[in-house]
Amino acid sequence: MRLSFSFSVSAEATGKRDPLNFITEQHVKSALRKEKGDEAQLLIWNINNFTEKGDNMATVVTSVVVDYHLGSETHQTSYIIKLNPCITSALNDLFTNLIFEKEVNFYEKILPDLNHMLNNAGQESLRIPELFHSSLEENNELVFLSDLRRKGFVMVDKFKGQDEAHVRLALKELSRLHASSILLQAKAPDTNLTERYPSLNKDWRNCTGEKKERLHQIFSGRYDNAIVILKGCERHTVAAWVERILPNVVDLFQEQFTKIPPFEVICHGDFWNNNMLFRYNEVGDPVEVMIVDHQGSRVASPAIDLVHFLYTGLRGDIRRAKLQDFLGVYYNTFSSVVEAGGMAVPFTLSELKQEFRKRMMYGLLFSLLVIPFQLGKGVEVPSAEEIINENAKENLKAWRQNLKQSLHDNPTLNDFFLSTVDDMLEAGVIS
Repeated sequence: MRLSFSFSVSAEATGKRDPLNFITEQHVKSALRKEKGDEAQLLIWNINNFTEKGDNMATVVTSVVVDYHLGSETHQTSYIIKLNPCITSALNDLFTNLIFEKEVNFYEKILPDLNHMLNNAGQESLRIPELFHSSLEENNELVFLSDLRRKGFVMVDKFKGQDEAHVRLALKELSRLHASSILLQAKAPDTNLTERYPSLNKDWRNCTGEKKERLHQIFSGRYDNAIVILKGCERHTVAAWVERILPNVVDLFQEQFTKIPPFEVICHGDFWNNNMLFRYNEVGDPVEVMIVDHQGSRVASPAIDLVHFLYTGLRGDIRRAKLQDFLGVYYNTFSSVVEAGGMAVPFTLSELKQEFRKRMMYGLLFSLLVIPFQLGKGVEVPSAEEIINENAKENLKAWRQNLKQSLHDNPTLNDFFLSTVDDMLEAGVIS
């Protein structure tokens, strides 16, 4: 048996250790056995990087291509691997282990129960990649997932955003995730979901003390980016508002996570463009979506996922023209799944729209965090290490100066960032 490598270290992996070294032959064998059975014999495996700088902040993502014998034939498969990024920062030490614990718990404990509820209601399982292997060894965490590219799934270009057809598919699948958790909760009404699955309650949203202060430092650097862009685009009122709320921004986030019945579901927690992959038919229409990256799962209002997605992944013209239709698409699928499970729908469409309006602050806060990095096309995006290490403020300052010079030539500026800001002003979220 021989082993060959073909990779270059990702820019995210700039710590003292190389995360790619976590991948061992034994890990690959375990994933192969889980997928193909005990008879599969490993021949060769190669590490193949495919992500770009800035695509992943919380983890390093790579893939392995595997040649194996099964019976008398040679076959090939591949896996997506998420790895501890080995970033040398106190914040990373506090949260990275938790990210992997949450994702593995979602796949091994929560997802089977959600799918069981859906299947009992005559519904298909959730469209989520399979987990084939994981290791939660502290500081060496990794997970092996099915490589959806082999089935034709690809990511929508984040600089273009999603059109109506993509959004409808994404919202229907999101609603199935939310609805399945309603059915799961109803199965054991005396035990809430966070008691049954403690990992759902382990989250940065609950951080206090030193953790909260470190999180605020990270957020501050990112909001400084937004302030610079807003001032450069003559949005001085909004820039002043961001400066006013900045000292309490973590508190504002945490307030948005407050659960108020009946709006309590298992949320994805990071439902944006890069965490969904689409498959297309022969004429290029999207026909299926897969939702990935479940380390942010939590119990919260369904509107948290909705505002996150609709205010970070869509161009403003599509959102303004179709927002009410999109909420209706979500609600119709949500209602049909809940009713198929023999339950009464816990809220009306009108009540959902009111809840969406109440959670728009979350959509604004998150869009101000992430959209500036979407605007960075053609500008060197800082690595995760550069964003959260002790020199983060200086690193971001240099980056935003380069970004500021490219603003007026950036076609996504109005489509994403300013359209969201203007919508929030019109809705009275910014005052």
